Amino acid sequence: MTSIMERIAEAERQADAVLEEANRTARESVTRVRTEAEEAIAAADEQGRARVADALVLARKNGEDVADDVARKAKKETDALLSEAEKNVDEAVSYLMERIEATV
Repeated sequence: MTSIMERIAEAERQADAVLEEANRTARESVTRVRTEAEEAIAAADEQGRARVADALVLARKNGEDVADDVARKAKKETDALLSEAEKNVDEAVSYLMERIEATV
């Protein structure tokens, strides 16, 4: 039969073994969680970079569209002004010729 002291010693050994196992499990859990967190951060970072790149592409496209629209409107307005000016050229030349002839 085992003595009380032997039982206590065995219980202490078992408690130490359980404690060691708990510590090992905790360290493994911390390591696993830390790795998962780092992977999640890296994935979020990459996703954020991809979104920024997509937003830049879209912004450039929108900027180009706006610039093209402004250029088209400016050309249309310029063409209208030139057309109007061309209509008045003959009249202006006639007026100038009359003034020149009047002074000669």
